[in-house]
Amino acid sequence: MTKTGSVSYAAGLVVCLLLLSSGSSSIYAQQRDNPQRDSQFWPDTQLAINIRPQWKLILFGTVRLGRNDTAFVNEQVGVGVNRALGKHFSSGLFYRYINAEPTPGRQSREHRIGYEVTARRELGWGWLVQDRNRIEWRDINTRVSWRYRNRLQFERPLAISEHKLTPYVACEPMYDTRHRTWSRTQCYVGSRIPLNKHVTFDGFYMRQWDARANPGFLHVFGAYWRLEY
Repeated sequence: MTKTGSVSYAAGLVVCLLLLSSGSSSIYAQQRDNPQRDSQFWPDTQLAINIRPQWKLILFGTVRLGRNDTAFVNEQVGVGVNRALGKHFSSGLFYRYINAEPTPGRQSREHRIGYEVTARRELGWGWLVQDRNRIEWRDINTRVSWRYRNRLQFERPLAISEHKLTPYVACEPMYDTRHRTWSRTQCYVGSRIPLNKHVTFDGFYMRQWDARANPGFLHVFGAYWRLEY
């Protein structure tokens, strides 16, 4: 894929995601009085810097659009390290600061520290499964809690003409000590597209179910840019 073709291909995908997100907004415009439901757009960016052969420094940032794609509802910045543990395992430690205003007049500030271990295994016929286990310490408006997340993902690389992409499906249930139950589930369908050796674009659609959050039932379109140097 040429550089110009890569950029135009990614730009087209971003436009499609925005159009789909706008379409979902019109659907949910009829439910604006329902505080439990929302349509959102997540344009996330991650920068990975190789500092040693098996170590990476990770920088992360995002400003997310919600309230049926009409207002900024979430800003995040973060830093972490990731270590490759052979071919099939990796681990990571990170910190995130999150400022959220999911509904007008309701704001939260969170300090989050997380540790994760990810296992990968080839299944045959080109399929790969990943199992990420993450535990998070969370200070939300000075209230401390813990959360466990388990993301299981299946993916298979494909080549369409000269374009390479990796479609995937994933599901991630979460156990929250604030509620002492598995309170949230997120399911994804998407595709990673390498644009060059430094830039990968990940476009996805995600559904979230969480009866204890407000809003907790989300339709999310995401544009995740991964930069690596």
